[in-house]
Amino acid sequence: MWLPGMAVGGQAIVADGVASTENQSVQEARREALKDALWSASSQSGITIRGEFGLSQGVVVSDESRFRIGAHVSRYEVISEGQEGGLYRVRVRVDEAQTGCGALVGMRIGAVSFPLLKPHQNTLMGVAGVEMGVPNEILHRVGINTPLEVHRAAHRLLFFPLNGNLPNPRATEVRERVKLIAEDMEVDFLVAGIVLDIGYESVGILRNRHSRRAEVEIYLFEAESGDLMTQRRAARESRGDVLVTSRVGFGSQRFYESDYGEGFGWVMDTLSQEILSTLDCPKRNGVAQ
Repeated sequence: MWLPGMAVGGQAIVADGVASTENQSVQEARREALKDALWSASSQSGITIRGEFGLSQGVVVSDESRFRIGAHVSRYEVISEGQEGGLYRVRVRVDEAQTGCGALVGMRIGAVSFPLLKPHQNTLMGVAGVEMGVPNEILHRVGINTPLEVHRAAHRLLFFPLNGNLPNPRATEVRERVKLIAEDMEVDFLVAGIVLDIGYESVGILRNRHSRRAEVEIYLFEAESGDLMTQRRAARESRGDVLVTSRVGFGSQRFYESDYGEGFGWVMDTLSQEILSTLDCPKRNGVAQ
Protein backbone atom coordinates (compact mmCIF):
# COMPACT_ATOMS: atom_id res chain seq x y z
CA MET A 1 0.00 0.00 0.00
CA TRP A 2 1.42 3.40 -1.01
CA LEU A 3 0.77 6.28 1.31
CA PRO A 4 0.61 9.94 0.26
CA GLY A 5 3.51 12.27 0.83
CA MET A 6 5.27 14.90 -1.23
CA ALA A 7 7.01 15.02 -4.62
CA VAL A 8 8.04 11.76 -6.26
CA GLY A 9 11.68 11.17 -7.04
CA GLY A 10 15.02 10.01 -5.67
CA GLN A 11 16.34 6.64 -4.63
CA ALA A 12 14.63 4.00 -2.46
CA ILE A 13 15.79 3.19 1.06
CA VAL A 14 14.74 0.09 3.03
CA ALA A 15 14.73 0.24 6.83
CA ASP A 16 13.50 -1.90 9.72
CA GLY A 17 11.82 -0.93 12.97
CA VAL A 18 10.95 -2.86 16.10
CA ALA A 19 8.98 -2.23 19.30
CA SER A 20 8.01 -4.26 22.33
CA THR A 21 4.37 -5.31 22.79
CA GLU A 22 4.81 -5.49 26.56
CA ASN A 23 2.87 -2.87 28.54
CA GLN A 24 1.22 -1.51 25.38
CA SER A 25 -1.31 -2.62 22.79
CA VAL A 26 -0.34 -4.15 19.46
CA GLN A 27 -1.56 -0.98 17.74
CA GLU A 28 0.70 1.16 19.92
CA ALA A 29 3.62 -1.20 19.34
CA ARG A 30 3.02 -1.04 15.59
CA ARG A 31 3.16 2.73 15.64
CA GLU A 32 6.39 2.70 17.66
CA ALA A 33 7.93 0.14 15.30
CA LEU A 34 6.94 2.21 12.28
CA LYS A 35 8.37 5.32 13.90
CA ASP A 36 11.59 3.41 14.57
CA ALA A 37 11.78 2.29 10.93
CA LEU A 38 11.18 5.80 9.61
CA TRP A 39 13.82 7.26 11.89
CA SER A 40 16.21 4.58 10.67
CA ALA A 41 15.50 5.61 7.09
CA SER A 42 16.00 9.23 8.07
CA SER A 43 19.39 8.51 9.63
CA GLN A 44 20.48 6.85 6.39
CA SER A 45 19.52 9.75 4.18
CA GLY A 46 18.96 12.87 6.26
CA ILE A 47 15.38 13.20 5.10
CA THR A 48 11.88 13.99 6.26
CA ILE A 49 9.22 11.28 6.30
CA ARG A 50 5.59 12.24 5.86
CA GLY A 51 2.54 10.04 5.50
CA GLU A 52 -0.83 8.84 6.74
CA PHE A 53 -1.93 5.49 8.10
CA GLY A 54 -5.62 4.05 8.31
CA LEU A 55 -7.59 1.50 10.25
CA SER A 56 -8.21 -1.84 8.52
CA GLN A 57 -9.42 -5.05 10.15
CA GLY A 58 -8.50 -3.78 13.59
CA VAL A 59 -4.95 -2.81 12.62
CA VAL A 60 -3.83 0.81 12.57
CA VAL A 61 -2.81 1.58 9.01
CA SER A 62 -3.67 5.26 9.03
CA ASP A 63 -2.45 8.02 11.33
CA GLU A 64 -0.78 11.25 10.35
CA SER A 65 2.95 10.87 10.81
CA ARG A 66 5.80 13.26 10.19
CA PHE A 67 9.42 12.94 11.25
CA ARG A 68 11.53 15.88 10.10
CA ILE A 69 15.28 15.69 9.52
CA GLY A 70 15.66 18.21 6.71
CA ALA A 71 14.42 17.05 3.32
CA HIS A 72 11.27 16.01 1.49
CA VAL A 73 10.12 12.42 1.02
CA SER A 74 7.73 11.50 -1.71
CA ARG A 75 6.08 8.48 -0.06
CA TYR A 76 6.78 5.27 1.82
CA GLU A 77 5.55 1.70 1.68
CA VAL A 78 5.18 -0.86 4.47
CA ILE A 79 6.84 -3.90 2.90
CA SER A 80 6.24 -6.31 5.76
CA GLU A 81 5.08 -6.28 9.35
CA GLY A 82 4.02 -8.64 12.09
CA GLN A 83 4.31 -9.73 15.69
CA GLU A 84 7.10 -12.08 16.74
CA GLY A 85 6.79 -13.10 20.37
CA GLY A 86 6.96 -9.94 22.45
CA LEU A 87 8.07 -7.77 19.53
CA TYR A 88 6.36 -6.06 16.62
CA ARG A 89 8.51 -5.64 13.50
CA VAL A 90 7.97 -3.34 10.53
CA ARG A 91 9.98 -2.97 7.32
CA VAL A 92 9.47 0.11 5.13
CA ARG A 93 10.71 1.35 1.79
CA VAL A 94 11.11 5.10 1.39
CA ASP A 95 11.45 7.14 -1.80
CA GLU A 96 13.80 10.06 -1.23
CA ALA A 97 13.29 13.41 -2.93
CA GLN A 98 15.35 16.59 -2.98
CA THR A 99 16.40 18.29 0.23
CA GLY A 100 14.06 20.85 1.71
CA CYS A 101 16.45 23.79 1.29
CA GLY A 102 17.11 22.72 -2.29
CA ALA A 103 13.40 22.96 -2.98
CA LEU A 104 13.53 26.66 -2.00
CA VAL A 105 15.89 27.71 -4.81
CA GLY A 106 14.50 30.80 -6.50
CA MET A 107 11.85 31.42 -3.83
CA ARG A 108 11.52 34.74 -2.03
CA ILE A 109 10.69 35.65 1.56
CA GLY A 110 9.82 39.05 2.96
CA ALA A 111 8.40 40.62 6.10
CA VAL A 112 6.32 43.50 7.35
CA SER A 113 6.84 45.76 10.33
CA PHE A 114 6.48 44.16 13.80
CA PRO A 115 4.34 46.57 15.88
CA LEU A 116 4.71 46.79 19.64
CA LEU A 117 1.84 45.35 21.64
CA LYS A 118 2.58 48.10 24.18
CA PRO A 119 3.33 51.14 21.97
CA HIS A 120 4.49 53.34 24.85
CA GLN A 121 7.58 51.12 25.18
CA ASN A 122 8.84 52.48 21.87
CA THR A 123 9.71 55.84 23.40
CA LEU A 124 10.47 54.90 27.00
CA MET A 125 12.80 51.94 26.70
CA GLY A 126 16.05 53.27 25.23
CA VAL A 127 16.21 51.15 22.05
CA ALA A 128 15.22 52.77 18.75
CA GLY A 129 14.05 51.04 15.57
CA VAL A 130 12.58 47.90 17.13
CA GLU A 131 9.54 47.60 14.84
CA MET A 132 11.63 47.38 11.66
CA GLY A 133 14.82 46.08 13.25
CA VAL A 134 13.34 42.83 14.55
CA PRO A 135 11.94 41.55 11.21
CA ASN A 136 15.08 42.57 9.32
CA GLU A 137 17.35 40.83 11.81
CA ILE A 138 15.21 37.67 11.63
CA LEU A 139 15.25 37.73 7.81
CA HIS A 140 19.03 38.18 7.85
CA ARG A 141 19.36 35.01 9.91
CA VAL A 142 16.95 33.11 7.65
CA GLY A 143 19.00 34.03 4.59
CA ILE A 144 22.33 32.73 5.92
CA ASN A 145 23.43 29.59 4.03
CA THR A 146 20.01 29.06 2.42
CA PRO A 147 18.91 29.49 -1.21
CA LEU A 148 16.03 31.76 -0.21
CA GLU A 149 16.06 35.26 -1.67
CA VAL A 150 15.50 37.58 1.29
CA HIS A 151 13.78 40.96 0.90
CA ARG A 152 14.15 43.67 3.52
CA ALA A 153 11.08 44.22 5.66
CA ALA A 154 8.50 46.63 4.27
CA HIS A 155 7.15 49.59 6.22
CA ARG A 156 3.69 48.04 6.21
CA LEU A 157 1.43 46.61 8.89
CA LEU A 158 -0.48 43.36 8.60
CA PHE A 159 -2.34 43.73 11.90
CA PHE A 160 -3.93 47.01 13.01
CA PRO A 161 -5.00 48.39 15.34
CA LEU A 162 -3.85 46.07 18.13
CA ASN A 163 -5.13 48.08 21.13
CA GLY A 164 -3.20 45.76 23.43
CA ASN A 165 -4.80 42.61 21.97
CA LEU A 166 -3.12 39.82 20.03
CA PRO A 167 -4.31 39.36 16.43
CA ASN A 168 -6.00 36.32 14.93
CA PRO A 169 -3.58 35.24 12.18
CA ARG A 170 -6.16 32.82 10.74
CA ALA A 171 -8.86 35.44 10.21
CA THR A 172 -10.20 35.78 6.67
CA GLU A 173 -9.29 39.46 6.47
CA VAL A 174 -5.72 38.65 7.51
CA ARG A 175 -5.44 35.96 4.85
CA GLU A 176 -6.63 38.37 2.16
CA ARG A 177 -4.26 41.09 3.32
CA VAL A 178 -1.34 38.63 3.31
CA LYS A 179 -2.05 37.84 -0.33
CA LEU A 180 -2.21 41.52 -1.29
CA ILE A 181 0.99 42.49 0.53
CA ALA A 182 2.89 39.43 -0.72
CA GLU A 183 1.81 40.14 -4.29
CA ASP A 184 3.02 43.74 -4.02
CA MET A 185 6.34 42.58 -2.57
CA GLU A 186 6.62 39.71 -5.06
CA VAL A 187 7.48 37.14 -2.38
CA ASP A 188 6.51 33.51 -1.85
CA PHE A 189 6.48 33.66 1.96
CA LEU A 190 5.59 36.53 4.27
CA VAL A 191 6.72 36.94 7.88
CA ALA A 192 4.68 39.06 10.28
CA GLY A 193 5.00 39.44 14.01
CA ILE A 194 4.31 41.29 17.24
CA VAL A 195 6.88 42.63 19.70
CA LEU A 196 5.07 41.59 22.86
CA ASP A 197 7.37 43.07 25.49
CA ILE A 198 10.63 45.03 25.68
CA GLY A 199 9.96 46.40 29.16
CA TYR A 200 12.20 46.45 32.21
CA GLU A 201 11.75 46.44 35.96
CA SER A 202 13.89 47.18 38.98
CA VAL A 203 15.13 44.05 40.73
CA GLY A 204 16.86 45.85 43.60
CA ILE A 205 20.31 44.33 43.10
CA LEU A 206 23.28 46.69 43.33
CA ARG A 207 25.16 45.57 40.20
CA ASN A 208 22.22 44.23 38.18
CA ARG A 209 19.59 46.78 39.09
CA HIS A 210 17.25 46.06 36.21
CA SER A 211 15.74 43.03 34.53
CA ARG A 212 14.55 43.40 30.94
CA ARG A 213 12.44 41.14 28.77
CA ALA A 214 12.58 40.44 25.04
CA GLU A 215 9.43 38.68 23.83
CA VAL A 216 8.36 38.33 20.19
CA GLU A 217 5.73 36.28 18.36
CA ILE A 218 6.05 35.54 14.64
CA TYR A 219 3.66 34.29 11.97
CA LEU A 220 4.84 32.73 8.71
CA PHE A 221 2.37 32.81 5.82
CA GLU A 222 2.28 31.14 2.42
CA ALA A 223 1.86 34.02 0.02
CA GLU A 224 -0.38 32.60 -2.69
CA SER A 225 -3.03 31.22 -0.33
CA GLY A 226 -2.49 33.55 2.62
CA ASP A 227 -2.52 30.49 4.89
CA LEU A 228 -0.69 30.50 8.22
CA MET A 229 2.22 28.03 8.10
CA THR A 230 3.58 28.45 11.60
CA GLN A 231 3.19 30.59 14.71
CA ARG A 232 5.90 30.77 17.36
CA ARG A 233 6.68 32.85 20.42
CA ALA A 234 10.10 33.22 22.04
CA ALA A 235 11.17 35.21 25.09
CA ARG A 236 14.26 35.78 27.20
CA GLU A 237 14.95 37.87 30.28
CA SER A 238 18.28 39.68 30.68
CA ARG A 239 20.03 41.38 33.58
CA GLY A 240 23.03 43.66 33.75
CA ASP A 241 23.52 46.01 30.81
CA VAL A 242 19.94 46.21 29.56
CA LEU A 243 20.19 49.68 27.96
CA VAL A 244 17.78 51.39 30.34
CA THR A 245 19.72 54.67 30.36
CA SER A 246 21.18 54.38 26.84
CA ARG A 247 19.63 55.39 23.55
CA VAL A 248 20.89 52.91 20.94
CA GLY A 249 19.73 51.62 17.59
CA PHE A 250 18.28 48.11 17.43
CA GLY A 251 20.79 45.76 15.80
CA SER A 252 23.75 48.13 16.25
CA GLN A 253 27.13 47.03 17.61
CA ARG A 254 26.40 48.75 20.92
CA PHE A 255 23.07 46.91 21.07
CA TYR A 256 24.63 43.46 20.58
CA GLU A 257 27.47 44.22 23.00
CA SER A 258 24.90 44.62 25.80
CA ASP A 259 23.41 41.81 27.88
CA TYR A 260 20.01 42.76 26.50
CA GLY A 261 21.22 42.58 22.90
CA GLU A 262 22.66 39.13 23.55
CA GLY A 263 19.34 37.93 24.97
CA PHE A 264 17.35 39.49 22.14
CA GLY A 265 19.70 37.81 19.68
CA TRP A 266 18.79 34.43 21.16
CA VAL A 267 15.09 35.24 20.65
CA MET A 268 15.66 36.07 16.99
CA ASP A 269 17.87 33.01 16.46
CA THR A 270 15.08 30.84 17.84
CA LEU A 271 12.39 32.43 15.69
CA SER A 272 14.48 32.32 12.51
CA GLN A 273 15.13 28.64 13.15
CA GLU A 274 11.39 28.04 13.46
CA ILE A 275 10.94 29.55 10.00
CA LEU A 276 13.69 27.36 8.56
CA SER A 277 12.26 24.25 10.20
CA THR A 278 8.81 24.99 8.80
CA LEU A 279 10.35 25.33 5.34
CA ASP A 280 12.20 22.02 5.86
CA CYS A 281 15.68 23.52 6.04
CA PRO A 282 18.04 21.64 8.40
CA LYS A 283 19.17 23.20 11.65
CA ARG A 284 22.38 25.20 11.45
CA ASN A 285 25.24 24.65 13.87
CA GLY A 286 25.64 27.42 16.39
CA VAL A 287 22.00 28.50 16.32
CA ALA A 288 20.17 28.49 19.64
CA GLN A 289 17.43 25.89 19.86
